[in-house]
Amino acid sequence: MRLATVLLGCAWSAAVAWYGWTTLPQLPLDVSASDPATLDALNSARVMHGATFAAIALVPAAVLFWLGGRLTRKT
Repeated sequence: MRLATVLLGCAWSAAVAWYGWTTLPQLPLDVSASDPATLDALNSARVMHGATFAAIALVPAAVLFWLGGRLTRKT
């Protein structure tokens, strides 16, 4: 059971990481890339995107790891 929950948690994290990477905010071609306000907005969006997807990937995986440890613990 512990191995199954670890594998499921790792697969979940990998799937969320892949989806987060493919949906990373990009700068459109019709926007100036030299404007400091535009770059600040893009960097802010990327930080928020990364933090959100890190939480989506790590919290359920941590719960699965904890649950697998609790279910297979010897008393």
